[in-house]
Order: sequence, then C-alpha cells, then structure tokens
Amino acid sequence: MKRSQDITDAVGQIFSIRVNGETVPAIAGESVLSTLLASNIRALSKNDYGRLASAYCGMGVCHCCTLEINGRHKQRACQVAVQPDMDVRTEANIVVESKDLESSTVEQGETHV
Repeated sequence: MKRSQDITDAVGQIFSIRVNGETVPAIAGESVLSTLLASNIRALSKNDYGRLASAYCGMGVCHCCTLEINGRHKQRACQVAVQPDMDVRTEANIVVESKDLESSTVEQGETHV
C-alpha cells in the first residue's frame, strides 16, 4: 500500500506496519491515525452496535478511531504513536465480536452459565 494523502514530503525514519495483513509505510513520530489516513484508510472501527466509524476529532476525545493494535482492543489510533512492525486491525470491536460469538453459540444449542 502506498501513502497517497500526505500534504508534504515525508521527513524522518520510514518503516512498515501491518494493517489487516497488508504492509503500510509509516513515519516515526506520527500517530497510527496519521499513518492510516495518509494511506487512505478511512473505515477504522465498528462501534458497539456494529456500525462502521472513522476518526472525528483526531485528539482522543470522541473515541471514534478505536481499533485493535498489537492484539489490544479499543486503542485510540489518534493517541498511539506508530512503532515498527506494529500490527493493526481495523473494523474490529471486541463487544461486537463477543455478541456474534454468543449468538452463534446459542444458535448451535449451547448455553453459558
């Protein structure tokens, strides 16, 4: 994937992160959100009702840019500095995934106590 949305030339150490299994270039010192937006990745997360969301405020107040970073759910992309070899998963939400797991388990006749 290529950075196509930078408004100035990239300055600084450039390295790669993985986003949904694809390699994405990142620049040291920027947030995960900046990296994603520079690569034109806009659909970031699912809210707790399963609807797609994207960044709104970009400064940690709205929690609209939460995603999975290095296996940790609900991390704010605008507040986390990008690191080499970081693993990011967009459109992930542990609440929605838990509901999906529960409904499929109930459909199969299993119950939880």
